[in-house]
Amino acid sequence: MPKIRQHVNPLKSDLLTIAAGPRIGAPPGHFLEVELGSAESLFLMERAAVVADALLVGVEIRREMVVRANRLCAEAGVTGVRNVFANISVDLPRLFAPRSVTRFHINFPDPWFKSRQHKRRVVAPALVEQLAHALKVGGEVSVMTDIFDIALEAMAVLESHHVDGIGFVNARAPWSFWARNPWDARSRRERQCEIEGQKIWRLLYRTFETA
Repeated sequence: MPKIRQHVNPLKSDLLTIAAGPRIGAPPGHFLEVELGSAESLFLMERAAVVADALLVGVEIRREMVVRANRLCAEAGVTGVRNVFANISVDLPRLFAPRSVTRFHINFPDPWFKSRQHKRRVVAPALVEQLAHALKVGGEVSVMTDIFDIALEAMAVLESHHVDGIGFVNARAPWSFWARNPWDARSRRERQCEIEGQKIWRLLYRTFETA
């Protein structure tokens, strides 16, 4: 099996023009929950065990990882998870209708440490604006990272977003973190951090109407 790259530049020209497919919506009686950068979808597979009334969607930029994730779900008999190949930098509006998503998860996004790479970071104003449009009013954005600077940067973007009558409020308190994972599901990276005793920074924001 070929090795799957750990990091992919989302600004590469061929990844900015992925062929559009039909929008994804939850079936009647279900809600829509999305993980951005879902890798092999271990977080969503665990999440599926505790939210039977959700359609869980993993969005991943590495096509080979999407194939692997869907295979793992099939082998485990998990039917409530769907993984799709897309670039979250540009594809969210075509994937999800406005006000259709209940919750977005961003788990341990690539840090892109070098200054010239910071423009590739996930939690940026452009993405937050797309999240605000896709989320239902009262919908949530959960962010987890083991890099404090990434956590602060994400907080700053979310705290300051007020566009088209939608803002974000920290579900705990302004500029506050959650001590524990509230989702009964963990990604591979979160498990590794716990084994190594690394600090994890957890954020949860909800949308609200500003006008």
